[in-house]
Amino acid sequence: MTEAVSAASVPAPASSGTAIGIGEDGTYTRFGQVAAFVLGVLTMLAFLPLLVVAAMLYTRAETVFAADPARARSLVNWSWVCIAVPGVPALIALVAGAGLLLSA
Repeated sequence: MTEAVSAASVPAPASSGTAIGIGEDGTYTRFGQVAAFVLGVLTMLAFLPLLVVAAMLYTRAETVFAADPARARSLVNWSWVCIAVPGVPALIALVAGAGLLLSA
């Protein structure tokens, strides 16, 4: 017989920190939700395939969290890299473009 294991019942290793935007229980923090949405939209506009990769990494992290929290944190951090790489330059370009439009 198998029993379901909740994420709360799995102790996190004391030496590893949490992933970016993820709380101790494996759920998004408020900051994480907002940052993921904004960067996700910018990534979707700049480079859609990386958004798909980021979504796949995060989905995998959710399924792995109960068994291996350290691996799940690593997957979440890589998903952040996938949406930040094109998202940050897209944000800079949007701000610069808005600045040029407002100064004209």
